[in-house]
Amino acid sequence: MNEDECVELQQCEMEALAAIYGSSGSEDNNSGFEYSGDSGPIQGSVDVEVDSSVVQQLTQNMEEKIDYLPPIRMAFTLPPAYPLVDAPDITISCCWLDNQAIDAIRQQLSDIWQQQQGMGVLHSYIDALKYDLASTVHSISINNDQDRETIMSYDRKQKQKQFEQQSYTCAICIEEQSGRHCIRLSCGHVFCRACLASYLSILIDDGSVNQLKCPDIQCRKSSSAQISDAEMNELLTAEQVQRYKRIYEQRKVDSDWTRYAWCPRAGCNRGVECDSQIDRLCQCPCGYAFCRLCLRAWHGTNFCEIKNAQSIVENYINALRNTDDPKARHKMEKQYGVAVLEKMVREYEQDSASLEFISGSTQQCPRCRFGIQKTQGCNQMHCPQCDARFCYMCGAFTSKDNPAGRSSSSRAICSCFVAS
Repeated sequence: MNEDECVELQQCEMEALAAIYGSSGSEDNNSGFEYSGDSGPIQGSVDVEVDSSVVQQLTQNMEEKIDYLPPIRMAFTLPPAYPLVDAPDITISCCWLDNQAIDAIRQQLSDIWQQQQGMGVLHSYIDALKYDLASTVHSISINNDQDRETIMSYDRKQKQKQFEQQSYTCAICIEEQSGRHCIRLSCGHVFCRACLASYLSILIDDGSVNQLKCPDIQCRKSSSAQISDAEMNELLTAEQVQRYKRIYEQRKVDSDWTRYAWCPRAGCNRGVECDSQIDRLCQCPCGYAFCRLCLRAWHGTNFCEIKNAQSIVENYINALRNTDDPKARHKMEKQYGVAVLEKMVREYEQDSASLEFISGSTQQCPRCRFGIQKTQGCNQMHCPQCDARFCYMCGAFTSKDNPAGRSSSSRAICSCFVAS
């Protein structure tokens, strides 16, 4: 074996790979190819991008649509007798390949070496990983959430890179724009960033937060074309996003009292989603647990404490009469109980009837407002509570000694004082 010949072959192979994938540190090096061998065996690595057709086969069972997978890192060490006698020492690493898959790949590369021994095989190894991986690995392996996020993040980044290299016609201003100045929404429609940001800003300033959808006419009719939080953060200022969240939360809480409530704790006032297991219980992130109906501290499954009973029963009577909107009645019955409210209504009606009778058949004392009923006799009344004397007909004060209410000039002060 001629070692000088091996060294020369190795140098030629490294130069060929550098010409294909870019030399280390150069702007055209998109594969991460690098090597060194100044003080020993040549060592290096290359990041292999898997072909899109292979990605489709490997990810066909995933829920998410993946077009790009993070590259496979192939590290190599060339022994002195490579490529005439010894095979290169290869290490494979990748976040979506498990140990079983890596062992299968190493066997595939070993078979390639057996067929091409005596020649440089690194480029053949790279081609096998790039185009023929599906013959060895049938699906990707995701071991944890971090690996999944790495895959999804890389896929988004590569898609955005491809998107920015093209031009699109904005559906708002009808002008062709570079992808760097455009955004593709989750529904697939493309708009220039300036137009879409202006459109969303107007809606937020007007408080129309439920209309924050893709401007396309078909998407505006759909309920699933809402602008996502990530898209808003990309297009709007922090102040606009905060205003949107504040208005949206207010509309959400106010529109569904059965699921949401405002935290009544001083200084908090967060919108809180109610517990799905325990009826009426709301637990705010601030630590306060309260009833969503009366907004007082959590009182278990007991009905809410009744305060200001007259106002409650009057509201319930109005709710009973308003048959077009039963929500208010249902809410009060849930809060206080049907039997309790019905009893309150009966007592309220009895009290109202009594007050109506008293108002129609008595006269109030002009001094203490005590109600006095006349059953017989003259119109001079004597209040048993404050000892005042007054005319039953007009309420003018009279006296015991001068029951007719006459002055020294013998003119009657009370003209309606007559015997009954």
